[in-house]
Amino acid sequence: MGKVNFLPEKIINKIAAGEVVESPASVLKELLENSIDANSKKIDVEILDSGKKLIYVKDDGEGIEPDDIEKIFERYATSKIKELEDLYNIKTLGFRGEALFSIGAVSDVILRSKKIDLDFGKEIHIRGGKKLSIKNCSMSNGTVVEVRELFFNTPARKKFLKSDITEYRKIINTFIPYTIIFYWIGFSFKNEKAKVINLLPSESLIKRFCEVLNIEEKYLLYKNEIFKEFEVEIIIGDLNLKRPHKDIQFIFVNNRPVYNQFLSSVINNFYQTFFSTEFFPVFALSLKLPSENIDVNIHPTKREVKIKDEKVIEEKIEKVLNDLLSKSGVKQVILKNIYNKTPEKIIEEAKIKDSIELKNEELFSQLSKRESLIEKIKNSIFIGTFKNKYLIFEFENSLLFVDQHAAYERINYEKFLKEIETGNIQVQQLLTPLIINLNPEEMSIWEKTEKIIEKYGFITTKWSENKIAIHGYPSLIKNIEFSIRNILAEKDIKKYDKESLAKRACKSSVVAGQKLNEQEIKYLIEKLEECENPFVCPHGRPIVIEISEKFLDNQFLR
Repeated sequence: MGKVNFLPEKIINKIAAGEVVESPASVLKELLENSIDANSKKIDVEILDSGKKLIYVKDDGEGIEPDDIEKIFERYATSKIKELEDLYNIKTLGFRGEALFSIGAVSDVILRSKKIDLDFGKEIHIRGGKKLSIKNCSMSNGTVVEVRELFFNTPARKKFLKSDITEYRKIINTFIPYTIIFYWIGFSFKNEKAKVINLLPSESLIKRFCEVLNIEEKYLLYKNEIFKEFEVEIIIGDLNLKRPHKDIQFIFVNNRPVYNQFLSSVINNFYQTFFSTEFFPVFALSLKLPSENIDVNIHPTKREVKIKDEKVIEEKIEKVLNDLLSKSGVKQVILKNIYNKTPEKIIEEAKIKDSIELKNEELFSQLSKRESLIEKIKNSIFIGTFKNKYLIFEFENSLLFVDQHAAYERINYEKFLKEIETGNIQVQQLLTPLIINLNPEEMSIWEKTEKIIEKYGFITTKWSENKIAIHGYPSLIKNIEFSIRNILAEKDIKKYDKESLAKRACKSSVVAGQKLNEQEIKYLIEKLEECENPFVCPHGRPIVIEISEKFLDNQFLR
């Protein structure tokens, strides 16, 4: 007897409307969720042409009842919910009954499935929403879905698909979160017949996290804690793991990979107290809450969730982070920054307070003319540094603050750009290659862009399945690994111009906190004077700000 039923109108009207098939990645998401909901122990995925030609998903799950095979391609046909109350107690990944209907309407689909207690399976062929055939078939237990020619009958939607690299990255970024949180399931992933990922069932979340992302466990901190309101499981990188983007950050709510700005901000803001704003932490956060405390029905693709009592959750997560990081020896740094106002914060508050009184006077006037900047720097007196981050100069009735990192970025960026334009990039050869671990996404992008980045002075080769070797790099680059990762984080390197790629490569010139000696400071100022644009770094941040004596007098109520 079949389990799939058609939802009544009163429930349909309560379900968030929206198209669930936007790209190959969204197709894969829906198929993965169906396989996971079927209690599969092994899920195999294969794609061709970044999913545009084929998306193949095979599982060894419970299979589909023969009586349900035709029903599942009808809209609002689902075995997950029956009554309105079920909508507020969702325990499965899929529930709306839209996925297969939407996929079948815009592609050529063959689905085969067999229940464990039956001698044969059932196969159905759907093309553009029309049933072409249905028949018995011989197969092992589970379900196989082949989605071909996505958007073949909707050329306008096909036209809006991104480049192959972009669509492939979206697929990988969709696939990886499920492999992490469902660590007890085996996963494999093939791209163009080549196996990219092969994961056996793992014993724990942290083991799978390391395995998938090619990160050494010694750089990770882990904690699992049960509170009255919820359970939290968190993996977070220590101070050795810094990323140029938020690309290794995962949030799961009741085992559902989601995007949640609130939860993301809690952790990122916490880490900003001791990371510079140019770096982001690595983390995976898993929350388990009573199903009535979350709403998974606010977004058509179930990508976002709404959570009750966010303030309570924030406080508890910060407590877990404090406890966790105290074991790593950085608690003192964290507590100092959390509970004491920073000079930047005090200045910002003063700026708000005095902005009405001072009206048109700029509290932090960025030097607007090249001649004025050069003249002031040339005639200023160096009086010290603050936090090995800002160089302080005195000029007449003002103090000049130079951001040493931003200044070096500008200098190296303009030098590197000139080398690229003249075709004379100075490459530093390495006697012993530098080996870098890459995650699956980074490796796939490197394979497609190896020759492109070589033009910019990065000489690399494949070292193993998930490692590359760097044999040479532009001599102006200081942090080779960070530069490579920053370049590989770009969505479509092939469309990047030389200015944009040079910006990414030079982002790690000199990090804040690196102590400079007197000679290095003198060199920095001399080279900054020679820059075509000494006002801002390549990414738009100011290099120099000026604080006047009048501003300070106001702060001291003089």
